[in-house]
Amino acid sequence: MATNKKIQEKTQIVQDNPNALVEIELFRDNKDYKDNVFVAVNGESCVIARGRKVKIKKKFADVIENSMRQDVKTARLMDNKSDEFFAEAAARNM
Repeated sequence: MATNKKIQEKTQIVQDNPNALVEIELFRDNKDYKDNVFVAVNGESCVIARGRKVKIKKKFADVIENSMRQDVKTARLMDNKSDEFFAEAAARNM
């Protein structure tokens, strides 16, 4: 149990510290997702390589995570609006 508590304490320290290093791996293909990713937070920036595990500051990982989450929401909204448009168009043509 003591080990589990130490792990929880370390996890909390990382969660609270935006400068703590975290490991991530960004998706890479040979088409749309091949370039490195530039991230900036409050005037500090870094370039993250795709396709390999790298350690970056948590604040940069948070920005990437938020961006990915927003991309998913945007795609869902676009799908919903597209469906609405085609449903209205079909209703007008009946």
